[in-house]
Amino acid sequence: MSIINLGDLVTLKGMAKTNEKPLGMVKRIWATRDIEIFWLNEEVAKRYALTDIISPKKLEIVSKANQQSS
Repeated sequence: MSIINLGDLVTLKGMAKTNEKPLGMVKRIWATRDIEIFWLNEEVAKRYALTDIISPKKLEIVSKANQQSS
């Protein structure tokens, strides 16, 4: 399991073959290790009854964010 970081693009685990899957961007990681997500396609996220804060066990990374220092 990869470590989820801020800015990563994530979806629900096990939805690789689904055409319409909820996609979200990691907004905040809480001290309880729960992750706050900004859902990019809110309608699909509502269809799967997803909230903004979700356990990392239920997520998989679609694309890693490239962290740059200024």
